[in-house]
Amino acid sequence: MICFERVRYLREKKELTQKMVAGIIHVDKSTYAAWERGRDLFPLKRLIQIANYYQVSLDYLTSQSNEENYPNRKEQINPILLQKRLLIIRKEHGYTQEKLALELNTTHSAISAYENGHLIIPLILLYQLSCKFNISIDWILGMSEQKKLDRISVSV
Repeated sequence: MICFERVRYLREKKELTQKMVAGIIHVDKSTYAAWERGRDLFPLKRLIQIANYYQVSLDYLTSQSNEENYPNRKEQINPILLQKRLLIIRKEHGYTQEKLALELNTTHSAISAYENGHLIIPLILLYQLSCKFNISIDWILGMSEQKKLDRISVSV
């Protein structure tokens, strides 16, 4: 499961309430509270807004890395790089779309749709790819050139 302790940590560090952050990203306070508490999963779009607000990487927010931000990190997904990088990851590790779908508990058609740019891959699948192959979520999305993660002593 994805850990969002750092989302709360950053909010409290800036002395913001959940209602204030909810307003910043244009959602209801109860919706935001459920995300922050881990009852529901942040949609990728909203987590990117939070990362941009706090000027940190998605890897940092999801406790995939202690590195708060990457040099020249972009604030938006690069759909063309996302498609290419999903294909690169799969091929570098010798996976077919079917095999990767099975590993990620999704469908072959979903993997195909992500690689062809018909759908944006959801956060949970990005997280699984990141964990499985030790690859940055920000890199997969084309938001950073930092590919590999430094997983040494990840903490809040």
